[in-house]
Amino acid sequence: MSLLETKKLYRIEITERCYCTVMCGIGNAMPSFESVEKNGNYASIPNGIKGWVVEKFGRKYFRPDENQEGIDLFTPANQPIVLIPYNKVKGHYKRI
Repeated sequence: MSLLETKKLYRIEITERCYCTVMCGIGNAMPSFESVEKNGNYASIPNGIKGWVVEKFGRKYFRPDENQEGIDLFTPANQPIVLIPYNKVKGHYKRI
């Protein structure tokens, strides 16, 4: 496996809200008021979000699945596929 490849380690579901720095550039759309009202604070990962813990560049990351309700709170609108440092979700998930 080369350093550029992503290796899937295990699947998880977020069980407790956790906060992360949103990786947005200038001009990216913010989540709708309805989404924030229903799913929680902007820059937070709400309960129930599923995805993979992956390894890339020798480090662990959380890669959420696309097209989930609430994903717009912590991902840029034009790029739903992001790698979130593992330490942001550590202790806030269960394996599935």
